[in-house]
Amino acid sequence: MEPSEKYLFKHKTCYFPHDLVTPEYIDSLEDFEIRDSDVFIVTYPKSGTIWTQHILSLIYYESHRNHTEDTDLLDRAPWLEYNIRKRDYVNRPSPRLFTTHLPHNLVPKGLRSGRAKDLRSSILKICNFLGKSLTEKEVDNIVVNALFDKMKADPRTNAMAESSDLLDHSKGCFLRKGTIGDWKNIMTVAQSERFDSVFKERMKKLPFKFCWDINDKL
Repeated sequence: MEPSEKYLFKHKTCYFPHDLVTPEYIDSLEDFEIRDSDVFIVTYPKSGTIWTQHILSLIYYESHRNHTEDTDLLDRAPWLEYNIRKRDYVNRPSPRLFTTHLPHNLVPKGLRSGRAKDLRSSILKICNFLGKSLTEKEVDNIVVNALFDKMKADPRTNAMAESSDLLDHSKGCFLRKGTIGDWKNIMTVAQSERFDSVFKERMKKLPFKFCWDINDKL
């Protein structure tokens, strides 16, 4: 048994945590009804997901922008595949914001057909994409509140409300500013060698060169 199997299960080529979701729930998302006003943040892990959630919350909710409420991102733009707080997604009022790391073959049919919005861009591009007209002052305010240091100090974006069963806050902040080559400060030599071995075997056919160090030249 691989060490990961203690915590993860494999379903349709993807791995999921045992304690957060079931295969049946993932399958049920196939027929999740999409509204025209739905907004989906569809990302790879560690590619700016929290940042985009925060920007969308700042754009859509003046109360989030003005710090007049404490609703965190898990409620503002909840995870489609991990309904941790048991919210009623079906009857959630529009516009519904959702976040997901699901691959294309596992997202709802309506999302695959392009009915919902898929966002990964800058603040102004997101506003244009959504048809949201904000004043210059409002956009400036979003820019300030979307800065990494600002987000890291904001409990709504830094998962401070999560229980210690889910996140061990004593080990640091949920948000970390990743930099190229930072893996050297986290992975052991053995982990690095194992990663290199698996990566070389499984990615050998990809015609890409990856930058693993800040000094690497592409």
